[in-house]
Amino acid sequence: MIEITDAAAEKLLMSSVEGKVVKLFKTTPPGDVPRFALGLGPFDEKELVFESNDVRVYINPSDLEELRVAVIDYVDDERGKGFVVIKGQTEGCGLISCEECSQDICKE
Repeated sequence: MIEITDAAAEKLLMSSVEGKVVKLFKTTPPGDVPRFALGLGPFDEKELVFESNDVRVYINPSDLEELRVAVIDYVDDERGKGFVVIKGQTEGCGLISCEECSQDICKE
């Protein structure tokens, strides 16, 4: 499940552009640990859509298979300003990486 925080939803709803949709996309090449980002782009009927916190987000079906569990947040702190995609491994792990997860499900 992918969730959008209140802070991210507020920024995304304010940044709408006519003719563009919010897209979640993979930024890494095949074989690397997947990382994801948000952007605005044209509507593509081949993409899947999910809605969270009143925001519709479009994603390539193959990217969604790699993401599964995530939180999209907006930060404004010492790291800077912008959207972050916090990728989770499984529902059992919550939203941390498998290196930090002590549950056996991550080791499968």
